[in-house]
Amino acid sequence: MFKRLLKITFICVFTIFTTSCSDELDIPSEVSLSANSNLAEGDVDKLVTGLFSKLRHPNRYGYFAIMNTEIMGDNYKPVKFQWSQVQNFYENKVPAGDILLSYFYADYYASIDRANTIIKVPTATKSQISSAKYGRALSYLRLYDMFERLPLVDENYNGKPLAPSSKADVLNFIIEDLKYAKLNAISFNSINLLPSQKAVTKEAASALLARVYRIQGNINAATVEAEELINSGIFKLAANPLERDPEVIFMFKGTKAENVGSWGWIMSPEAKSWNCFAAADDLTDLVKGNDTRKILFDFAGKVANAGYIYSKKYKTESNSDLLVSRIAEMYLISAEGGNANRLTELQAARKSSLTLSEERRLEMSFEWTRWEDLKLEGKVNYILPYPTRAVDSNPLLK
Repeated sequence: MFKRLLKITFICVFTIFTTSCSDELDIPSEVSLSANSNLAEGDVDKLVTGLFSKLRHPNRYGYFAIMNTEIMGDNYKPVKFQWSQVQNFYENKVPAGDILLSYFYADYYASIDRANTIIKVPTATKSQISSAKYGRALSYLRLYDMFERLPLVDENYNGKPLAPSSKADVLNFIIEDLKYAKLNAISFNSINLLPSQKAVTKEAASALLARVYRIQGNINAATVEAEELINSGIFKLAANPLERDPEVIFMFKGTKAENVGSWGWIMSPEAKSWNCFAAADDLTDLVKGNDTRKILFDFAGKVANAGYIYSKKYKTESNSDLLVSRIAEMYLISAEGGNANRLTELQAARKSSLTLSEERRLEMSFEWTRWEDLKLEGKVNYILPYPTRAVDSNPLLK
């Protein structure tokens, strides 16, 4: 993860969340770093790299840690469940003792630990702290998607048991981290597009803020963030949804060497003998006429693929980028906030005439937002249980 120029690791401090730093939970444990050390800027950069490596690939089943709430939603049509655990997530009946549930909980808290370590380094720059706070916010957002009420661990955590905070407090915590990142992160550089899309920028923080404000129910604040990004002129809707470089505000770059990016493979017929998902019928039914998003689905292969229509949104070579924020989402949020012209503009670009809710479902499919949408629409009320291991270690979770 890091070059051994800096012999750094992260101590297993979350004994209240997991029983141990065992190989089974796949939480890295090497040499501890004192957060009070004066580190060179390049060394802190290595810590930031380690934080985002963990977020891209939380554990040996990283793709499921990324995809799990999408699996819990309604955008997938299962082809095969190799593992009963994956089927349980799809059917919204996950037992507290589920091993994947333990991974998801423990490993996102491991990311939070890494973020807190960076924030405590006295010589960390505001930009580096912004990256850490963005990473912490994204980790908590993924945990919120699954559990909603969470123990809030910040850089001053004293190691004692923590009771879960309210949903409102968790969202406010995330928002404060993102507000800091928006104020102090670097600005997006459209000349160096790919490096900016992989970096924590003011714009990346603003886009995630818009999403979280919407989840919070503060659509006015969400719309302000969305309009700011649209009016910046930095990003634009792509004519071809597969060639989306102009749209991407933030993403994790997939690399085959690091085994990061297998979600595209799992959503393809190449995985049909394993845990495999095609697109749901009522999702693909939304693609009508000349809708440019038709290119995102393999309609031509439906007969050859036994009636299944697979998504082509992500590459299948285990090196697919993971989309976190795109400008299209900002158009949808602004439209929800009352700016009807933004929906008109999106539909003109996509050659579509769906309702706002349908546009959002189709546009944001497989981008890890559908579960929260279903909750906001009152269509689901399922919340994952805290893992048995976490409850055993932290009685306050009971």
